[in-house]
Amino acid sequence: MRRRNLLKNNQSSRATMAQKAWWRRMIVFGVILSAGFASYHLVPRAMAGWTTIQHVSISGVKFMKRGEILSLLVLPPESSLWTIDPIALQQRIEAHPRIASVSVGRAFPHTLAVVIREREPAAAFQHAGGQLLVDQDGVVLSIAPDDDTSGLPMFSGLSAIRLLEGEPTTRDRARWGVTVARLLRERFLGPLHIDLRDPNEIVAVTEDVTFRVNQDMQQAWQQYLALESTIQAGLPTEPYEIDLRYSDRVIVRQRT
Repeated sequence: MRRRNLLKNNQSSRATMAQKAWWRRMIVFGVILSAGFASYHLVPRAMAGWTTIQHVSISGVKFMKRGEILSLLVLPPESSLWTIDPIALQQRIEAHPRIASVSVGRAFPHTLAVVIREREPAAAFQHAGGQLLVDQDGVVLSIAPDDDTSGLPMFSGLSAIRLLEGEPTTRDRARWGVTVARLLRERFLGPLHIDLRDPNEIVAVTEDVTFRVNQDMQQAWQQYLALESTIQAGLPTEPYEIDLRYSDRVIVRQRT
């Protein structure tokens, strides 16, 4: 009888301990659930309040104004570093034609850091309606007539509409023109006009020299540089033309 009572007491004790363990698990689970609920609903609000954007740091800008960049960000009042989407902000800014690339980062606790690489004017394109500025990739940067074009090579002979639309062939020709202008700028600092009318060649005119080049400009240019001093020593004072359209020779003739 005594053994039976002892066994019963042990079973009762184990049941009580199991019940207590179950309640402990339920309490722990409740605490975790409450903490999760609080972190999901309360922590973001607290973090947003602690990381309100109070300053926007913009670096790398040469041509655009700070106000233009801020208008592209479109930050609502009381924006927070905790809640912004940097990728979305980058994409928003990069949609502007004068922006080549941008990175947006958080500088806690209150600064949004924006680092920009602008597209820089490489040439001014003359057309019937006025002027366009294009960069080294043939991307149109501006159609405003008041932009400073001093020192830039002047392009002509392309379709302004196709250039504005970013038509690939037209953009490639503009890019080709920029490459030619860059090489010529190494030797000639005066006004430079690039005629892109003919799809098979470029006519580049400086004050005293006209160059005719094609897609093999890089190789032909090296040949010209090797002969430049000899060419200049034997030339008359009149303007002249240098034809670099052939892979095996450099032709020099008087400009008509």
